[in-house]
Amino acid sequence: MRQIIMLVAGALLTMSAAATDLGITVSDAWGRATAPGQDSGSVQFSITSKKDAKLVAITSPAAGSVEIHSMAHEDGKMKMRAVESLILPAGKAVDLEKSGNHVMLLNLKQPLKAGDSVPLTLTIEFADKHKATVDAKAEIRPMTESHDMHDMKGM
Repeated sequence: MRQIIMLVAGALLTMSAAATDLGITVSDAWGRATAPGQDSGSVQFSITSKKDAKLVAITSPAAGSVEIHSMAHEDGKMKMRAVESLILPAGKAVDLEKSGNHVMLLNLKQPLKAGDSVPLTLTIEFADKHKATVDAKAEIRPMTESHDMHDMKGM
């Protein structure tokens, strides 16, 4: 059981030691595998900052560019828009999946395959305007697996 827990924890996300020192916690980073020919994918995760901050940029060697997107119902339609930043209130988890926000990986350099992980570098700007980066990895899950199915594995 201990090996399973360690394996799952390692697969979900790895963070740099600096992230802990900064008071930034990123958890459950994941994305879905892409179909042949698909040149974009999305990633979700939960992020918490001990101090008021905002997520201002994300980069990944897996993509030509990375954008933070919001989703909202407008005029009976679901609309997706890029946003410049995502507010991180002190001590409150911001769940990109549940909030309707997510990260788009654009111009993928190769398909996202189940079992792989995608490195991410998050740039955080604190209230005093200083910036820091946090390294993380998002687990790539199968196209057909739901988030709930993943949570039930190993039970």
